[in-house]
Amino acid sequence: MFKRQAHTPTSSASITQAGMARSTKDWSKTTTSKPLEYGLASKGDTRLADYSNQESFFHTIQTRYLTHIGSFPSVPALDEQLAALSIASNNTYTPPSSTSTSQVSTPKPDLTTLQNILMDMRKLREGLLASNRQDDFAKSAYLFIVRAAILMSHPESYFPSIRHLLYVLHKQNPLSNPEINELAGYLMLHLACSTNSYHDAYEVRKTFRVRDHRVDMAIKALVAGDYWLFWSTKKSVDGYKSKIMDRAVKDVRKHALKCVGSAYHTVDIEFLEGCTGREWEVLKEEFTIAWEEDAGKIVIRKRPGAKGKTLSVRKEDKREVNKEMAEPVAKPKAEPTPKPKVEASTGLAASRWATPRNESSQQKDSWTQWG
Repeated sequence: MFKRQAHTPTSSASITQAGMARSTKDWSKTTTSKPLEYGLASKGDTRLADYSNQESFFHTIQTRYLTHIGSFPSVPALDEQLAALSIASNNTYTPPSSTSTSQVSTPKPDLTTLQNILMDMRKLREGLLASNRQDDFAKSAYLFIVRAAILMSHPESYFPSIRHLLYVLHKQNPLSNPEINELAGYLMLHLACSTNSYHDAYEVRKTFRVRDHRVDMAIKALVAGDYWLFWSTKKSVDGYKSKIMDRAVKDVRKHALKCVGSAYHTVDIEFLEGCTGREWEVLKEEFTIAWEEDAGKIVIRKRPGAKGKTLSVRKEDKREVNKEMAEPVAKPKAEPTPKPKVEASTGLAASRWATPRNESSQQKDSWTQWG
């Protein structure tokens, strides 16, 4: 009968080495697993068309976004990074007026996390479109994307999401009245502030029956060029609408500078800063203004001096000379040119009813008279 021979290692050290090698290999396999990364549905990756993948991916995006937002110690620090992201994504955007000369030399903030969040939101949007999902989850996902993208001043994300919610998803899964009023107000402000499409903005207002007094005042200020109304309205709206109105800030400042420059010779610095909503030093560098500053005032243009010759006279005669120069010099009246005398005609030719002689009747030398 066959007997199995027991195989014993030569020493206990070899047993320990073999066991350590096997346990280390198994442990490394479990730690090298990476989270699943999705691609764009427009590039052929259809994994996000699955409902369960959409929900788990949306939860991951929410967690990353809220964790990153909550990691900032103060609101100004968060606004600074959001403004830096806005500049990186759109060069025409003007950041808030919190920048100063001491912050110019600071290193650029790390925008990798926010840019990755924006890309993940795009992947989720394309996955929702590919699956044609229109339930409550799709509504909540689109609303989250709209609000987060507005705070990051990224119209490439919030503009198509707003249009999809209002014009596509609302027909199948109706939105509530506050949601319609909110989204239509965002769309009106975007059309007015980003593209100057005032007609389209009022068309949206009529279609969805928007009742928002502050949105109406903001668009009215842009149409009329009323920068005072624009600044006061911008202070009264919420953070989302204020972020959208930031896209029209540069044009409003430029318009205010043109109005002030064409109407005044000198203005106070506080008045100019109130018209433009920005400090004078930052304003001067941004628009390369050549106006001069003198004792708390901005000299836009110098008044022209008195015309005439400068006389060197003594002090006692200076008052009399100035009085003589101030008196207007009487210009000699031009003689009227004599008018040529015209002999008055008599008889029938002097009558106002007489008609001039016709060329055909010159030989006959006859005149006719009316009635």
